[in-house]
Amino acid sequence: MITLTVGQGSGGQDWLAWSATVLGALAWPVAAFVIALLFRPHLTTLLGRLDELSWGDKSARFARKLDRLESEAPPVPTAPDSGPEIALSGDHGRFLQLLDLSPNAAVLDSWSRVEEALQALAHAHQLASADAADAGRALQKRGILPARTIGMIGEMRRLRNAAAHNQDISVSDALRFRNLAKGVLNEIRLA
Repeated sequence: MITLTVGQGSGGQDWLAWSATVLGALAWPVAAFVIALLFRPHLTTLLGRLDELSWGDKSARFARKLDRLESEAPPVPTAPDSGPEIALSGDHGRFLQLLDLSPNAAVLDSWSRVEEALQALAHAHQLASADAADAGRALQKRGILPARTIGMIGEMRRLRNAAAHNQDISVSDALRFRNLAKGVLNEIRLA
């Protein structure tokens, strides 16, 4: 007969100690998993608001909002006979100087043009508005601007807020934002 003895053989207490050790080791991972399941809707909302996510050597910039806006945006006219080229054309040098100084400042400047145009359009239609957001809602309510355009303006406002609160904006993202502002300005002026 062959007998195998591992550790001291005191019977049931070894299994009890082993079970307590295993349960102790699994307590935190199980608790974290349960908490994640309970707060899943809140966590997904929070993750949607992240501006940058880094994990080890992987980094995901959330310029996907710009990607989505660009895919929804109407094309910006490129030829003079394809419609009035309004947006930001006279201040190209200023934009480039701001871009060189700070891409964030260039985004804020592009956004200010959108706000001014919204306010001007609301004023032209005798709509009182405290700010650009109110002007946009009033213009949509009257059917002057489509909901799609107002939605884009809202998303652009959130991107502008990120730039205003010192989120690092790349030069390419600032250029992309300017192109979106051009498209929105063209829609506002054509309304």
